[in-house]
Amino acid sequence: MTSAFSKLTMHTDQHPGRGIEIRSPVSGLVNTPDKLAGPVYQSGLMPDAVQVQLQGHQLVAPFSGVVTSLDRGGHRILLHHPNGLKLEIAFPPLAAQQTLGFRWLVATRSKVSAGQPLLQFDAARLTPWCQPLYCILALSDHPKIQRIHSKSGYVAAGVDPLFWLEFTPAVAS
Repeated sequence: MTSAFSKLTMHTDQHPGRGIEIRSPVSGLVNTPDKLAGPVYQSGLMPDAVQVQLQGHQLVAPFSGVVTSLDRGGHRILLHHPNGLKLEIAFPPLAAQQTLGFRWLVATRSKVSAGQPLLQFDAARLTPWCQPLYCILALSDHPKIQRIHSKSGYVAAGVDPLFWLEFTPAVAS
């Protein structure tokens, strides 16, 4: 469900050919949040979020920046871009309680480079608690962002764009 406040537009074909790319930090199938994501995401209270059904075992940095929040269970990761953009990555609470299913490769407050591995997760260990295994990726509202585009379908971690951001005209010039 999309919110009236959402800047997100989903595309089934190629991206619109404009804006700044943010590569996908995970591999899998992208769609809008469904009932698995929970009421906060499905209701539109977190309007600019996508759900990725995971196919892979690693999370990589989608851009160069700083990891400012992570927990041992992998439930919530917050990445900050130098321009102020924030990307939150959240795994389902039931999967996140299985701390042995996550292995961190960086520490909190680490500077990271685009494509750098941040987290390895054991899908086989996590699947009994969350079938299918997925994560939610949400962009925080930023006054410079006018519109967000995302392509539904398969994305490869560190290779394919997940979001394209259009900035307000004052910023673009």
